[in-house]
Order: sequence, then C-alpha cells, then structure tokens
Amino acid sequence: MSRIVVIDDEAALGENIQRMLRLPSTTISLYVNPAKGMAACLADPPDLVLLDMRMPGMTGEEVFERLHEAHPGLPIVFLTAFGSVEGAVLAMRSGAFDYLQKPFKREDLLLVVQRALNHAKLKDEVERLKDRLETRAEADTAPSRNPAMVEQMERCRRAAATDATVMILGESGTGKEVTAQFIHNHSARKKGPFVPVECSAFPGSLIESELFGYERGAFTGAQRTKRGLIESADGGTLFLDEIGDLNVELQTRFFRFVEERVVRRLGGLTPIKVDCRILCATNQDLAANIKAGTFREELFYRLSVVTIKLPPLRERPEDIPDLARFFLERFSHRYGKSLSGSPQFYEALLGQSWPGNVRQLKNVMERLATLNPSGVLGPEDLEEELPPAALSAGLSALPWKEAREQYLARFEGSYAQAVLARCNGNVSAASREAGVDRKTFYALLRREKENSNGESIPQVEEKFGE
Repeated sequence: MSRIVVIDDEAALGENIQRMLRLPSTTISLYVNPAKGMAACLADPPDLVLLDMRMPGMTGEEVFERLHEAHPGLPIVFLTAFGSVEGAVLAMRSGAFDYLQKPFKREDLLLVVQRALNHAKLKDEVERLKDRLETRAEADTAPSRNPAMVEQMERCRRAAATDATVMILGESGTGKEVTAQFIHNHSARKKGPFVPVECSAFPGSLIESELFGYERGAFTGAQRTKRGLIESADGGTLFLDEIGDLNVELQTRFFRFVEERVVRRLGGLTPIKVDCRILCATNQDLAANIKAGTFREELFYRLSVVTIKLPPLRERPEDIPDLARFFLERFSHRYGKSLSGSPQFYEALLGQSWPGNVRQLKNVMERLATLNPSGVLGPEDLEEELPPAALSAGLSALPWKEAREQYLARFEGSYAQAVLARCNGNVSAASREAGVDRKTFYALLRREKENSNGESIPQVEEKFGE
C-alpha cells in the first residue's frame, strides 16, 4: 500500500488531485495547513509528498528543508505556479524529486507520481540488496561454538561501535582479514571503503609510496600524481595486515599519521587530512620485536587500543565440522554440485592438526568441491588432500615451531601447484584466484620446488610466466 500526502492551502486543488489519482493500493491524505502536514510526514514518512511552493504561514521551501533533513530519501514533488518555477528547479538541485506547474493535466500528474513511487521502491530494493550483500560478506565463516572465539567476536562487536584502533593477533590462516572486515561491516563506516594493505607484499621502498602516495616528479618514474592507500580509505577503514613487516623508519612516519590523521605525499608539502579508522593484524610476537628494536613501542600501544586474539584451529576443534560443512556447501553451490560429508568424513577432519588453520580447511574443501562429482564424501576422499599419518608422526619428533613451519611450507607449496594447474599454468590468474600478489605466489612455488629439490624458481617463472 502506497501512501501519498498532499500539502496545499487550496482545498479544492487537493480534492481534485485526490480524484485524479485513483491508483490501486494507494491512499491520499490532504493537508491545507503546511505545519500540520509537515508534522504528519515527520512522524510517519509517506511514500510521496506533493507540496505547494507558496502557502501562508510557511513556504514550501521551508517544509521541504525540514522533511529532506529528517528523511533524505523521501520523494517530494513541488506544485508550482508560473512565477515559482525557478524556485522549484533550485529545490530539485537540493534533492527534490520533480515539480509540476499549475495547472497540470491528469496524465502529467499520473506520470510524475508513478515515477516517484517507482523510484522509492527501487531505492528500498537497493538498500535491501546492500544489506543482504553485507550480511553475506560478514558471514565468511560459520558461527563459532568455541567459548574463546565467541568471546573474541563479542569484543569485535563492541569495538566496531567505536572508532578505536584494533590490533588483531593470530597465526597465519586464522581469519584476521575476515575479522577486520567483520568489524568494518558492523561499524558506522560500513558504507565507506575498506582498504586492505598487505605490508609484507611490498619491498620497503615501494610500501611508502603505496601508503602515502606521491606527487609528480617526486622520484624517477613518477610521471603523475598518485593518491596513496591511506587517502583511499578516507571515510572508511584502513586495514594493515602483517603490520610487523613495516620497517622502523616507515613506522615512524606512520605513527605520525596515526597521531595527526594527516598525510603528505612523497615530494609534496601540502598536508592532507584523512578521516579513517585503523585496523591492524600480525602473526608476529610484537613484544619480542620491540625488545629486538624492530618495532616501535609507542606505535604498538597506539595501535593496540583494542586487542583481538584469534585462537588457532587446533584449539577450537568443535568448530571444524561446522566450518567444513559451511565451506563445502559454499563451494558446491559455486560449482553447481551437491556435495555433503559422511560422519566418518568429519571424524577424519578432526584427526588433523591443521597448521594452516581455517585457510587450509577452506582450501581443502574447495579442492574437494572442484574435483569430486556430486555425492557424499568419505574419509578416503581426504587421502590425497591431507598428509598421511606417517608425515605427522615424523614431524611430531621436532620442536613445535619447526614442525609447524615444515608442515605449513609443504601445504603452501602443494596448494600453489594445485591452483597453478587449475589455471593452466597462468601465474597471474593463479595468484588472483589464491588472493595473493604474483610475488607471494612465486614464493609459494619456490617452497614447493625447495621441498621437492626440483627446478629453481627462475625456471618456474620462465615456464609459467605470461
């Protein structure tokens, strides 16, 4: 049911509009007193307002300003006499939907009313779709049953309501960027940009220009002015992943930005204010880095107003079946299949150590969805995806850190080879599918070659490069 409000001091005109607008599922309310009509619209916004420009006691422009300020999406059509057309046009520039010049024909009235109502319905549908997309973006993993993880996600919700800086700690693959995106999507800045920066993906000389931007002529090759990633986050959230990889000199400059929220591009003198929220993440022990002199203590405390600690997957085994089921359903739908797992399949997953954490589990489920036809998966389907018990037993003789590094290196190398094969040897396509840059993907391939004592990385680049 659509609701239309007519505010016009000429009662006869309002009644005439009511007769002309005999639309199905539409109600029309008439107000000859502009103040009462405005109060009714402020209390319960209709779907459309037809508003006279010239009325005693309060002008149409004054009513429009109040309504537009309180309800910016409310369509308002001005009813104007010949001498007030210019004012109606100016009002349209301020947000009015359209205007009708008196006297108007019924077909003209019907046309503008239908357009306005359709516009309002379209805006509502767009908002609903945006909410659905945001909900899907937030639900990148299944809800956790682990008490420690539930506690950390509650901290994320509370932190999201503020603009405090947040430091997200956790091993590789625990979902630090997903957590940062969750905080952004639950914050007042959710309609602004979310700008992730992988600090370990850029060499020291390049990360500075990427973060802060540069002016034309700032250095050899700077042929144009470029905005930095910090500027790109204005009005939204800046997420620095692996913040521990920033060199000390750049940490000093970044600390100044955190304190002042002002940047200067390389080669530039003009300060540029940037209004953004800062989220950071690392898998490093920053306290140890501070003692070693590789991370600035004052920057650490400034970035750690709120700290989120994500537990590794081995410490939340109750989540493994739900996560696996979630990813399997997602990728089955993506690839047009109908896959599920047997109870024995999920038991087999529980028997693994998952050194690559949630990322490793997600990748295993994607490969299973890619390579298997529709049906029920069993433990035998995992034999090629996960290392045999003998490998785990051999690694168990090593110290935890060394065993984990070896296990993770073998996983990363085999994963890179599998993605590369699926992309027919195209490194650019494979790196995009893996969600990393080419340099990082080559590093993963290098690990595979080092583990297999095969060809060197230059030969790999030559073989698989574009």
